[in-house]
Amino acid sequence: WSEGDLQGLVDGAGEVRVRLSRLAERKEASCHVAFARLMLVGQVGKAVKLIDSNSDVKGVHKLTRHVKTVLACKHPDAKPAPRQLKMEITTPEPQPVIFEEIDSQMVYRVAKNVHGSGGPTFLDADGWKHILCCKSYGKASEKL
Repeated sequence: WSEGDLQGLVDGAGEVRVRLSRLAERKEASCHVAFARLMLVGQVGKAVKLIDSNSDVKGVHKLTRHVKTVLACKHPDAKPAPRQLKMEITTPEPQPVIFEEIDSQMVYRVAKNVHGSGGPTFLDADGWKHILCCKSYGKASEKL
């Protein structure tokens, strides 16, 4: 600048712009990878929070007329399923002898290998592992 090299300044600014755009592309790609990884291990809540953290809108949208219209377009009216797609399935009742094998050690072994999201309990697999396998609860997990 002090030497009057305006072309050098313009070229330098162009290089900075290219580097910043590459950085933004890598950041977006890493966000996609992180989202996929979280979904694969069943951490749905964390994956949604990751998406929310990169969005201009935080949390739940206000239900405006525009939002309602957009949602209505994305969710068309339900139609009854064709009769040929419906299958009548009956499952036999489990035999009581199956439940005799379940003991505290089996619950412990299975709980250590559980993976997945919380579902209606909002407690994911890591939470269940902590409750069922942690020695902090003493004999309570064995008595379960």
